[in-house]
Amino acid sequence: MKQIYYAIQNIIRGKDSTIVKVVSLSLGLFLSIVLFARVAMELSYDTFYQGHKQLHFVQTLWDFGKGGNPGIENSLYPTGPTIMQHFPEQVESATVINSWWPVEFKHGERIYNGKDFLVADSLFFQTMGIPLLEGNAKDLGMRNVIFMSQSFAREVFGNENPVGKTLLWNGKEQAIVKGIYVDIPENNTFRGKAVLSMASLDFRKDWFSGGSVSSVVRLKEGADMNFINERINPILANYIPMEEHYTKLAQAKSIKVSLTPMDGYHLSFSKVRTMLYILSLLGFVLLISAAFNYALISISSLAHRAKAIGVHKCSGAENGSIFAMFFWETSFVVFISVVISVFLILNLNEQIEEVMEVSTKSLFSWNNLWAPLLAIVILFVIGCILPGRLFSSIPVTQVFRRYTEGKKRWKYPLLCMQFGGTAFLLGIVAMVSVQYHYVMHKDMGYDTKGLVYINHSFSNPQNALTNLRNLPFVEGAENASTQIMNPIKNLSVEDNNGNWKFTPRIHYANEDFCKLIKLRLLAGKYHTRPGEIVVNPELVELMDWTSDGIGEVIPNRGTVVGIVEFIEVNKTKTSPYWIHWPENEEETSCVHVRLKEPIDENLLRLNEEMKKLYPQEDILFRPVEDSLHSYFRSARIFRNSSMIACMGILVITLMGVIGYTNDEVRRRSKEIAIRKVNGAEVGNILRMLCRDVAIIALPAVLIGTLASKYVGELWVSTNFRDILAISPLIYIGVGILAMVFILGTVIVKSWRVANENPVVSIKSE
Repeated sequence: MKQIYYAIQNIIRGKDSTIVKVVSLSLGLFLSIVLFARVAMELSYDTFYQGHKQLHFVQTLWDFGKGGNPGIENSLYPTGPTIMQHFPEQVESATVINSWWPVEFKHGERIYNGKDFLVADSLFFQTMGIPLLEGNAKDLGMRNVIFMSQSFAREVFGNENPVGKTLLWNGKEQAIVKGIYVDIPENNTFRGKAVLSMASLDFRKDWFSGGSVSSVVRLKEGADMNFINERINPILANYIPMEEHYTKLAQAKSIKVSLTPMDGYHLSFSKVRTMLYILSLLGFVLLISAAFNYALISISSLAHRAKAIGVHKCSGAENGSIFAMFFWETSFVVFISVVISVFLILNLNEQIEEVMEVSTKSLFSWNNLWAPLLAIVILFVIGCILPGRLFSSIPVTQVFRRYTEGKKRWKYPLLCMQFGGTAFLLGIVAMVSVQYHYVMHKDMGYDTKGLVYINHSFSNPQNALTNLRNLPFVEGAENASTQIMNPIKNLSVEDNNGNWKFTPRIHYANEDFCKLIKLRLLAGKYHTRPGEIVVNPELVELMDWTSDGIGEVIPNRGTVVGIVEFIEVNKTKTSPYWIHWPENEEETSCVHVRLKEPIDENLLRLNEEMKKLYPQEDILFRPVEDSLHSYFRSARIFRNSSMIACMGILVITLMGVIGYTNDEVRRRSKEIAIRKVNGAEVGNILRMLCRDVAIIALPAVLIGTLASKYVGELWVSTNFRDILAISPLIYIGVGILAMVFILGTVIVKSWRVANENPVVSIKSE
């Protein structure tokens, strides 16, 4: 109990130092906990489902002659059921899921839309292992049936029982609610707030369905995934009409299928792994910086606490007792920091959700708490052991003389870690921000500013366009097959012998649409009638034409009359593209409108006018640029995380430098006074103090900047195909900024003592 009493007394007596310690630890702990919680959440992906170890994705490799790219939504519809049919001793059940179909629900005046609605067959709940709270899972096999998650049902119907009630889906048909299931956490691939029956969709469900669905199979206990993988492709070869796929649909030269464990699928993507590595590194740098900053401030107090430690030892205290005293002191400080961190998490949950783009409920679920707890343990161990061992090793003779030996040996490595971490995070933020700004603002060959859209089939499309064009705040309106950033990919290009060459991205629209989106011509003209095609340079290159492409004929498609710029934003790379005249109005059900300034205000006015003009229809225009933001969601999360981490380490480093400078000024006050008496000026004193810090900071900042360059380039190369070459001046600027921050802090903290009357310091000695 004596150790606890002395620890509390030391905390109270050194309240100024304690405040700095608590602020530094709280900030570092808060930010690192958030980052580590996100990492833990990603690591536990797809583990919510009951018996998740038995779940396996059906992964399909489409070989176009240049390799393939297995994906989550690219299975032929009958693949899963066929696997279940041929391996009854291995497979318990199989389900087919569509997670990209644009489902929109309406209840009363409220419209619900988003990416979290699923479409699935009748074996969805049985296969996935999602508990039902109410209803019969087999009802999902009927047309216009919907199952809702518990929270979504409460959001739509309040406290009423939703079973038996109806929702309007996609503005056309009534869907009856047949059941309620438990909420699925956000760190799961299929986390639908609602599931619509697959029978509700009218699309091909045979071997010519295309790679439009995900298939998941549940293996029986003890079943061998490799057993199925070794035998499945010869079996599927009897079903998949490869010759017709190649000659008619031009999908692939070969299609290979394999099973992969569901709980490891998310981590199989290099983009995800790279993000986790870097987020872990950011959290670790923050945590270590906070811990070392605490140790640095503690060790800096060694000189004036050495005599008190000597007195304790003279009174019979052993090394273990001294260590225990410091153990309790660290425990109290860390406990206060943890309480403050929890307080910040509870009161800044909206800001955390905005930055991390995930709910705090999912971020700090019971399954993810191990990561924050590990961060606390690491912080405590480093903050306790380093200073505790040093304090307990102070000899009893320090009662009779000042303790000065060996202080810098401890300070310099700790400062070096902080300075290197500061430069590292500044460099990461600089690279990520520059690359993100580039992809968000690069020239795409058309103008998205003020461009809004809606996918809606008006009963009279031309009348709808006339109504839109007559609005005073509308600059123009035209129809196209799809939103400009999402061209379709359903027509192949063949050579003169009928052999497939490639499948481009395509838009169906007239020349007025090209003018509306300001599609930039490089050569020729816009198409003005059927049979004329406008293409981009990538298509010309793949066709191996010797000319610029104008006047060339694409077999069975039309004649090229114009060359335009186009960048396929959702793949962050250019792709072969063409735009041609629609054959009928049904092909152009995506309405694009360009608004006048002010755009945000006029968008609200546009949607209000649509409600007045079409009160019975669900019409809501959205900015085209929203699609661009959604494509780079993961990049934005990483950028935001890096910026928050950078601000955190800047504050931690600031406090570390302040603590170090205060201690140096206190320790060298007599030396500074004597130098001033002997004629030293203010600039001489400041240079002397800055020189000591610069010797540590320069190599640390250099190493940190180089490390940020390596890690930043790794992240950029993993997440983007269109990469901006980063100028070396950026990294030089990062290094200079870090040094200015560090040395500027030293100068500010030393300014008073450098201008102080030397008599004051000499008298205090």
